Amino acid sequence: MLRGRSAELAALDRVLSQARDGRGAALVVRGEVGAGKTALLESAASSAAAAGARLLRGAGVESEAELPYAGLQVVLREVLGLIGRLPARQAEALRTAADPAAGRAEGRGLGTGAGSGNGAVADVGGDRFLVGAATLTLLGELAGDRPVVVLVDDAHWLDHESAEALVFAARRLGAERVAIVFAARGGSGPAVFGAPGLPVLPLDPLPDEDGSALLADLAPALHASVRHRVLAQAQGNPLALVELAGALTAGQRDGSEPVSDQEIAVLPASWRVQRIFDDRIRELPGPTQALLTAAAAEDTGDLALIVRAGAGMGAAAADLAPAEEAGLIRLAGGRVVFRHPLVRAAVYQGAGMSRRMAAHRALAEALLPTGVDAEADAGAGAGAGEGAHVAAGAGAAGAAGAAGDRAGGGDRAGRRAWHLAAAAVGYDEDVAGELERTAEHFRSRGGRAAVAAAYRRAAQLTEDPGRRARRLAAAALAAGDAGQTEHAAALADAAAGRTASPDETARLASLRAGLAHTAGRPEAARLVLLDAARQVAGRDPAAGSRMAFEAMAAAWDAPDPAGAAADTLARLAGLDLGDGPLVRGTAALHGLATGDLAGGTAALREFADHVAATRRDRELPDQAVLQGWDMLLGDYAAVHDQAAALDRECREHGAVGVLPRVLLRLARCRLFLGRHRDAYATAVEGLEIARDTGHRHYGAMLGAVLAVLAALDGDEPGCLDPVPGDLAPGSTPNPLWHAYARGLLDLGRGRYEPALHRFAAITSGPNRHVLIALHALPEQVEAAVRLGRPAGARDCADRFARWAAAVRTPWAQAVELRCRALLAPDDEEAAPLYERALAAHAGDGRPFEEARTRLLYGERLRRARRRGAARDALAAALESFERLHAAPWADRARSELRAAGASGAGRAAAPAGADPAARLTAQELQVARLAATGLSNREIGARLFISPRTVGYHLSNAYPKLGVTSRAALAGLDLTRPS
Repeated sequence: MLRGRSAELAALDRVLSQARDGRGAALVVRGEVGAGKTALLESAASSAAAAGARLLRGAGVESEAELPYAGLQVVLREVLGLIGRLPARQAEALRTAADPAAGRAEGRGLGTGAGSGNGAVADVGGDRFLVGAATLTLLGELAGDRPVVVLVDDAHWLDHESAEALVFAARRLGAERVAIVFAARGGSGPAVFGAPGLPVLPLDPLPDEDGSALLADLAPALHASVRHRVLAQAQGNPLALVELAGALTAGQRDGSEPVSDQEIAVLPASWRVQRIFDDRIRELPGPTQALLTAAAAEDTGDLALIVRAGAGMGAAAADLAPAEEAGLIRLAGGRVVFRHPLVRAAVYQGAGMSRRMAAHRALAEALLPTGVDAEADAGAGAGAGEGAHVAAGAGAAGAAGAAGDRAGGGDRAGRRAWHLAAAAVGYDEDVAGELERTAEHFRSRGGRAAVAAAYRRAAQLTEDPGRRARRLAAAALAAGDAGQTEHAAALADAAAGRTASPDETARLASLRAGLAHTAGRPEAARLVLLDAARQVAGRDPAAGSRMAFEAMAAAWDAPDPAGAAADTLARLAGLDLGDGPLVRGTAALHGLATGDLAGGTAALREFADHVAATRRDRELPDQAVLQGWDMLLGDYAAVHDQAAALDRECREHGAVGVLPRVLLRLARCRLFLGRHRDAYATAVEGLEIARDTGHRHYGAMLGAVLAVLAALDGDEPGCLDPVPGDLAPGSTPNPLWHAYARGLLDLGRGRYEPALHRFAAITSGPNRHVLIALHALPEQVEAAVRLGRPAGARDCADRFARWAAAVRTPWAQAVELRCRALLAPDDEEAAPLYERALAAHAGDGRPFEEARTRLLYGERLRRARRRGAARDALAAALESFERLHAAPWADRARSELRAAGASGAGRAAAPAGADPAARLTAQELQVARLAATGLSNREIGARLFISPRTVGYHLSNAYPKLGVTSRAALAGLDLTRPS
C-alpha cells in the first residue's frame, strides 16, 4: 500500500477505467525527486496487468536525451513489427524514426502522390508531427484486441522528439482503449508536458500523519522525538523518509544517541537523501567508484560497455560487487540499474571533474566500433548514404531491444561523439567534426532537436569564427524546426551577422523574424528581415527579394501598418532585388497598406496569379506562406479553393505542422462565404492541431474566428471567451478581430452606440487598411445610420466604394450599393439601389451579406407601406439567417415580419431532411463526409490524424442522427453541401 496516495491512486484508476471503456485518457504525474512517481506507475502496471491490458513501458534516460526517438523506441520496442499495418506515410515516418537504415531500405516506394520519391528522410524531416500521428495509429491498432496502457517513467529525460510524438498521441486518443501515463519531475522536461491538453496530477508532500504511518512501517520502534525530527527533515518526501530512517543507527532509533541535523537543515529533502548516498559512495573502493562513475555517465546501464570502459580506468567487473552489496545498484538483464536517480546524481556530481572526464573518455573508447560495427558506423556516420548499415541484429525490432544495442551503429557513433564532447576542454575541431557528422545522421531520423544540440556543442568546440557561425546557424535552424522557440532565438542571435552564405543569412533571418513575430514583436521581425535584405541583395538578388517581401508582409502586423510599409519601402531603396514576382508582391502589399488601392490591387493580382501558377514548384510550407494574400482582393471563393487544395496535399503528405496556417485561411474564407458550420468545424480542428503542434499564434487567430461565429449566433459568452480551456492557445488574442466580433454582436443585438465605437476604432486607427478593417466599414455605416448619424458614415461608405471598385468582386459591389441605399435620403432613391444590390448578390457566394441586404430592404419597404414586397424580402432573409445560425439577425427579421403583418412569423422549423448534416457535431460531419466518398476508416484517420477506431466511433454516432444504418447509405445523402 502506498501511504498517503489514495487520491492519486484513484485518479490513476479512473484513467485506466476510461481506457477500458473506450475513452482514451492521458495523465502527467508530476512531483519532486522521491515523491513516489515510480511507485505509482508500478501500482498502475499491476492494475493494468490484473485487468488483462497490454502494457507498454519505457523511461527517459538522461544520456539519451539528445538521441532522437530513443525513448519512443523503448516504449514501442515490442510492437514495431506491426508498423506495416499503418497508412503508408505514417509507416514510413515511424520506421525511419525507429531505425533510419530500415526506413531507407524498406520505406522506398511506400509514399503515394506527388513528392513521394523523396523517401522517408524527406517526409520525416519535413514534418516532425507525422511520427506522433503514426504512434497514435499504432496504439489504436494494438487496442483492437485489448486495452493498452503506456507507462513512461522519468519523462523529463525523454528526448524532445519522443516526448513530442507521445504527447501528440496522448492528446488525440479519442475513442481508443488506450491510457498513457507520464511521470516527470516538477518544472523540468520537454516543454510539451507543460502545454494545454494533458491533465496533470501533482504529488504533494505527504501529510505528517501519513509520514508517521510510513515510518511506523519502516521502523516500528522509532522514538517519538526522533520520528518528529525525521518528519521535519523529510518534508513529506517518501524517499527521504525511507533513506533517513534507514541511515539511523540502532541507538539513534531508540533515542539513546543524538541525531544532529544542523548541517542539512536548510537543504531540500532530496539533497539530504543525496548526502546519505554521498557517504555510502565515499566508503567504496576506488575501482568501484570508477565503474560507478562510468555507469552514471552512460546511464543506458549497458553492463558490457561499462565494464569495457572500466578496464581503461583500471577496474574490472568484479569491482561492481561492493556497490551492489551496499544497495546502491543492482545488476539485471545485462544492465547496471541505480537504486534511485539520486544515487546516480550523487555518483556523478561527487566524482569531480577529472574522474568524470576520464569516464567519458573511457566510454568513448569503449564505443569505438569493431568488425561489422565499424561498417555500420561508417554508413550511419555519413548521415545520408544509401549503403548505410546497422549493427548486427539491429533491425526495426533489434534497434529497440536492449539498451546497449538500442539504435545500431549510427546512435552508437552519436553516443561516442557526446562522450568525447563531455571530455573535451577548450576548442577541439576533431570532436566538433564528429558532432557535426552525428547531427547529420540525426537529421536523417527527423531528430531536429538532436541536430540542434549536436551543432550547438560543435560550435562551442570550434575556434574558427566562420565555421563556428555556420554551426550556430545550423543549430538555430534545427531548433526552430523542432519548435524550441526560446532556444532557437538565442542560437540565432548568436549566429546573426556572422554567416557567410547569403542563403544561410536569409534562412536565419526568416527564423529570427518568425520567432519574433510569434512572440508578438512584428516590428522586430520586420527590422531583422530588412537588415538581411541589405546583407544579401548584392550577392543574391533572389534571396534579397524574398527578405524584402517578408519584411513588407511583417509590416502588415506592425502597430502602424501604413507607416511600417512606407518605412520598409524607403529602406529597400537602392537595393538590387531584381524584378521578379516577389518584388511585385512587395509593391502590392506596400500599395494596399498605404491606401493605393488601384495600384496595390493590380500588383497583388499579378503576384497571386504567379503564386497559383507556380504552386507545384514549391514545398508545402512555402506554399502556405505565399498563398492567401489575394484575400485582400475579396475573391474568397478562389482563395478558398486554393487553400482547400493545399489542405488536401498537407493531409496526403502528413504535413501536420503546416496545417494550422492553412486551416486558419480556410476557416476565414468559410466564415466570409457564409459557410458558418464549416468554418466552425475548420476552426476547431485547426485549434486542436495548433495546440498539438505548438502554433500558439495561429491558435489565437483561429480563436478569433470562433469569436466572430459566436457573435453571429448571438452567443455573448462565446464571443467574449470563444476557446475551450483545453484548446487555449496561450498567446494574446488578436485585438482587431475580437473587436470586430464584439461589434458584430452589438450590431446584431441592436446595441448601436457601442457597435459604432468598436467599428470606428478599427477603421480609423493605424490598421485601417487591413482586411478586417475593410469589412468593418459597412458595419460602421449601418450602426451610424441606425443612430441617425448618416453624415459620419459617408466617409466610410466612400472608402469601401474605392476598395470595391478596385477589387471588382460582385459581393463588394453589392455591399457598396447597400451602403449607398442606407444613406439615401428617401425611399425613391433607396429602392433602386437595393434592387441593384440584390442583383449583384445573385450567386456572389456571400449569403449572410445578401440576407442582411434583404433585411434592410424589407425594413425600408415596410416603412414605405409596401407590405407584400416587404414580407417577401424579410421571409427570404429569415430563412437565410436561420440556416446560417445568425440568431440575432433572424430575430430582427422575424420581428419585422410580424410588423409587416405576416401570420405565423415565429421561429421557422427546418423542413425534414433539408440539411441532414445540421444534426452532426463538427467532427462527425468531417468523418461522415469522407466516408460518403468511399474512404475507409484507416484512410479517414490518416487524413484527420485520428485513429481508425475513433473514426468508427464518430460514424456510429452519426448513423442514427442521419437515419441510416451503414456507410453505403451515406453516399445517398447530401452531406457535401456547404454549410
